[in-house]
Amino acid sequence: MGVLSRDTPYGEDIVFRYDKDEVTRANEAGFLNYPEFADLEKEYRINIKAAFSLRLMPKLRSDRNNYLSFWHADKHGLDWFDELGFTQGKLATDTFEFMADFPKRYNGQGITFLSNVAGLTHIKLPLSSVKVGDKLRFELDTSNEFDSKAVKLMKSNQLIGFVKRGHHFFFHKIKNTELDILVSVVENNGNINQIYFTVKVK
Repeated sequence: MGVLSRDTPYGEDIVFRYDKDEVTRANEAGFLNYPEFADLEKEYRINIKAAFSLRLMPKLRSDRNNYLSFWHADKHGLDWFDELGFTQGKLATDTFEFMADFPKRYNGQGITFLSNVAGLTHIKLPLSSVKVGDKLRFELDTSNEFDSKAVKLMKSNQLIGFVKRGHHFFFHKIKNTELDILVSVVENNGNINQIYFTVKVK
């Protein structure tokens, strides 16, 4: 629905603007705006850090290091903007997520990040179909009638689900042979309701 970006690769000049096409689709599902940025036509350059850093875990929390490690956001040199991208900035009070368009490499090393599978409610996988440590691969789903940029996640020849919108851009600029995709967490309550996977560029 919106794009949050830096003017320079490591600078503090952050810009937020709405994506008109995405907002149009989101309006149909009841979206109005991000509360701190009500004007859908405006480009915002002030109060960005103050608004969005509230979505990060406070630095005094005793479990912060474990949280950052889970999201692979414990790398040296990350600032609040990077942390927001790695952790998706999720809160229990709303449904906003921040999906980073990850580069292949970060600080000269292959990127490692965590994401979760989309589409599980429609696919309804058997409980025994996925376990922690399973290796996945991806396929570009260019014939998808809803999204020509969709990316399928596969375990051997079984469809597990889809890459979340936003993260899917990463998979359009890389090959399966350049990375490892491993299942990190499987959550279930009688049905599989969440699968987290780690992406690591070799």
